[in-house]
Amino acid sequence: MIILMLTSGLKPLRNAISSFGLICGLLAVVEQAQATEIRLVTENYPPFNFMQDGEIVGLGADQVREIMIRESIEFTMEMLPWSRAFWLAENRKNHCVFTTAYTPARAETFAWISPLGGAELFLIKKAGSQIPSDLADIVGEFSVGTQRSDYAEYVLKTQGFGSIDYFDDVETVIRQLVQERLHLAAISSMTFHTLVQQGVEIELVHGFGDIIGNALACNPETDEALLQRMQNGLDSIITDGFQADILKKYTGAASLSALEDEN
Repeated sequence: MIILMLTSGLKPLRNAISSFGLICGLLAVVEQAQATEIRLVTENYPPFNFMQDGEIVGLGADQVREIMIRESIEFTMEMLPWSRAFWLAENRKNHCVFTTAYTPARAETFAWISPLGGAELFLIKKAGSQIPSDLADIVGEFSVGTQRSDYAEYVLKTQGFGSIDYFDDVETVIRQLVQERLHLAAISSMTFHTLVQQGVEIELVHGFGDIIGNALACNPETDEALLQRMQNGLDSIITDGFQADILKKYTGAASLSALEDEN
């Protein structure tokens, strides 16, 4: 009689333990899903990334979104000042910043998902300005504007520029240039083409020549399996022509080389 009572009393306990285990398992799954969500951060820098009808779109943004969708990776996408976006990817796990130019100085800072395309760095002036075109006559003589933490800083410093003014976004840089508060500005060649098409009064002074590769730059502590899936997704959109279609959509060029030949 006592044995039967003990046995019958254990059944509810086993059920409770089983239910508790199930709840813990579900919580673990939810926690894992939350932990593997990738936070994508970017800047306003047409034609790579910009806001349209409340959505972040552009040459870089469209590619990155397609990568995440194809690989079924949970993600959020947010537009921030470039320096803030860059800092988050440097310092926070599961954060990735785009569209990020690869430079030797940044090589060990991020895990790189590439290539998202490429662009040359242009030195530009306000249209009609009497700034000389010879680089030797420019270095050290004129102020140059660029964004904080932008790859342009690396290029300008390697070329010997010392007087560099930093701003939060490319729109401010261009506004300062057009209002003649800057002599020169350093921007992407693709952005230059976009601004010229929009009628902004700027002119090319000097192209630095090398095509700098653009990428999705992720915090190195991000799960390696997720990084590989993102690279697989990028490889996929290159192979099936999606990347080329996006380039044509935002620049009108069938290839990067065709765009650069217009210079």
